[in-house]
Parts: sequence; C-alpha cells; structure tokens
Amino acid sequence: MENWKETHLGEDILLISGQHILAEDYSDDSDGVPYLTGPTDFNTGKIITTKFTKSPKAMCKNGDILITVKGSGTGSLIKADRDYCISRQLMAIRPQTWNPDFLYYVMSSHTKSFNEVSVGLIPGISRTDILNQFVAVPPLAEQKKIAEILSTWDKSIETTEKIIAAKQKLKKSLMQRLLTGSQRFPEFHGQEWKSVHIGDVAREVSSKNSKGNQLTVLSCTKHRGLVDSLSYFGKQIFSQNLSTYKIVKRGQFAYATNHIEEGSIGYQNLHDEALISPMYTVFQTNSEIDDSFLYKLLKTETYRHIFEAMTSGSINRRGSLRWNHFAQIKLKLPSLEEQKKIAAVLKSCDAEINVLQSKLNAIRQQKRGLMQKLLTGKVRIKTEPEKEIKKEYAV
Repeated sequence: MENWKETHLGEDILLISGQHILAEDYSDDSDGVPYLTGPTDFNTGKIITTKFTKSPKAMCKNGDILITVKGSGTGSLIKADRDYCISRQLMAIRPQTWNPDFLYYVMSSHTKSFNEVSVGLIPGISRTDILNQFVAVPPLAEQKKIAEILSTWDKSIETTEKIIAAKQKLKKSLMQRLLTGSQRFPEFHGQEWKSVHIGDVAREVSSKNSKGNQLTVLSCTKHRGLVDSLSYFGKQIFSQNLSTYKIVKRGQFAYATNHIEEGSIGYQNLHDEALISPMYTVFQTNSEIDDSFLYKLLKTETYRHIFEAMTSGSINRRGSLRWNHFAQIKLKLPSLEEQKKIAAVLKSCDAEINVLQSKLNAIRQQKRGLMQKLLTGKVRIKTEPEKEIKKEYAV
C-alpha cells in the first residue's frame, strides 16, 4: 500500500468521554442543550433528541463520530449533526488532520473488532481499546475521494429505504381500506359482506410427529410469519426429541398459543410437511374462504389487538388463546371472488416491496465489498496532482 500509513487511532484523534448527568438535571421539555444518553437515541440511523439539559458536561461537536462504549449496542456509530451533551455511555471521536467522513467509514469497518473486545456481563470498550485500534490511512486527498465514493452508495441506500418505507405505508393504507370494505372494486359494489366466526370457516388439526420424522422445524415470528427455525435463529432452539412436535402441512395456519398477542401467526407455504412446537395451535380452512385473504386479515393491527385483549382476559390467566376461544373470533367476509381479488392486489404490493428489498440488500452487499477494497488499499483511487490539491484548499 504505497503512501499508506499504518498507525493507531490515538495518533490523530481527540477522544472525548461522555459524563453522567443526574436525572434531576435533564428533562424532555426542549429547554437547554440536547442530551444523548446512548444508542437508543439513534437506533433508526438518525439522531432523535428526547432529553435536554441546562447543566451540560461533556460536549461533542457537529461532525464528531459518536461511538457507544457501554451496554447494549456497544460499538454502534453515528455522526453528530450538531453539538450535543453526551452521557458516559458514549464517546466522541474527533480527527485532527484525517478526513472525518473517511474515518467514519474506517470505524464502521472495525465494528466486529470492537464487539470482540466488549466482553463481560455488561459489554463495554475502554478509551485504550479505541485509541489503540489499528488503522491504515492513505494521503488526505485519497481519504476524501474514498469518502466521496462510499457516500454515493449511502445516498443510494437511503433513497431505496425511503422508497420502501413509502411503499409499505401505501400498502398498509390499502390493506386497511380493502380488508374492511371501505374501498371496493367496482364489480363488487352492492354485494354485502357477511359476518362469521373463524370456527365457521376453519377447523383445528393436531397431527403429532409420533414416528419422529426428521422434518424441518419452523418457528413463528411477529412480522415474517413461519420461518425455518435453524436459518432464522442461527442455532437450534428446539428440542432434540421431535416426537411430540406437531406436523403442519402446506396450506395450514399455525399460531403461538401463548404468544399470539404479539401477532405470532403464520401460514405454511414453505414445505409439503414441516414441524412446529407442541405449544402451537394448527388449523386449516374450508372452501368458503381464501387463505391469502385470511392471512392478511389476521396479520393486521386490528386483529393483533383482538388477540391481545382475548389473551389478557383468558380464564387461566396464562395469556394463552386456545382454539375453542380463537374459533369464536368474528370475521367480516366478502364473496370468495372479492377475497381473491383483494389478496391478489396485496400480493402484488408485497412482490413490489420484495423486489425493492432485494435491490437494497444488493446495494448494501456491494458497498461492503467496495469498503473492503478501498479501505485496505486493494483498490487505489487516482487523485489530483498535489499542486492542484493545494490550490483547491488554499486559504
């Protein structure tokens, strides 16, 4: 790496440690200096200020790199977009001669190494851990060019994220209108929706894996529904003995009997047969209802609130919702033809969002690969001649 310098962060940065402020010295009334207490203030990727103090201690400046040094989220980073008072859970990194945007990307690439040293009951990294962090630094002009290139990828990521968020918001609004009948397709105007109970259009099924077949074990998640348990969690969280597990076939529903208030209900379209914990309830529908329509309906916030109310008022007080009570939940259904059309429209929305999400994942992966090449000097960036650089930055 010609002209690159191998050194430590401590050679160039000023490191400001945050300090604790007593609870009586800050408030949420927007009076005083904005006060950041930890990564919860920027867990969305942007700083959201909720606390203010008139007795600031440690201060960061606009452009400083904030790093979480204690507790959950240790190693997480954000660039300060203004001056803030910072708590002891944070430190501020301020380069003296290096390009701050370049350094931010370098720090982002070192998250894993910070995680490795933040061991213990309460994770944490020290000033020494940060100051002694090894870095490779190119000339200033190349630092600036690298930062400019990577920032274009960040802008592309941000733009795609905004498009996805807008599409999701549109889909949520469309679901609310279509699934409640407040918006109808012209060909179905005048057709009444009928009220039924879930038990009128579905029945519980309970088929145990008594032969101990080695089928894929599924888990149910709040947002994604049924998922492959091993792939999703990255480790085995289910029992070694699968003989008590339930078989859930393609086209059947399953929900977490004791945790459905969180929205943990899924539709099995992953395998012809799979297994699910005996703590789940499995059911299947009859020909009067479209499965896709029902699944969309049961995943709405309206029904999550219904599940929550029913579990909190359950007789055994264990928060469970067994089939005999679940089957009494009311549904308002249009004709089967209208159900299918509603489901098809919402499926099209999902497909559009999935394409955008795949695009976002690809951009992020490309950025990671580019960072690895640019920040290690494997790929070098041509810069302007030194004379032109001096001229550009002449005072």
